[in-house]
Amino acid sequence: METLNLFSGFFDAIRKDPCVSTTHISIYMALVFYAKDQPAATPIHVFGQQIIDICKISSRSTYYRCMHDLHAFGYLQYTPVFKRNKPSQVLLLAK
Repeated sequence: METLNLFSGFFDAIRKDPCVSTTHISIYMALVFYAKDQPAATPIHVFGQQIIDICKISSRSTYYRCMHDLHAFGYLQYTPVFKRNKPSQVLLLAK
């Protein structure tokens, strides 16, 4: 995955977006870190707890709210799965 393109596109886009907070940035960076060895344009399969641990968020509700925000803002495509034994799908988008 082109990590530099994802970082560059994301930071260019958030400069103009007042809705993005430090928590959103932390989650996006954790997802990029988690996906760095995945092929480009392939959804990654993640468990929320893995990303929560990487970005040091203390609340699951904050994680889910920010994931839904990032999806709504167009920074990623998020397909949640609410079963403990199945991972959610995330496709990182470079703006």
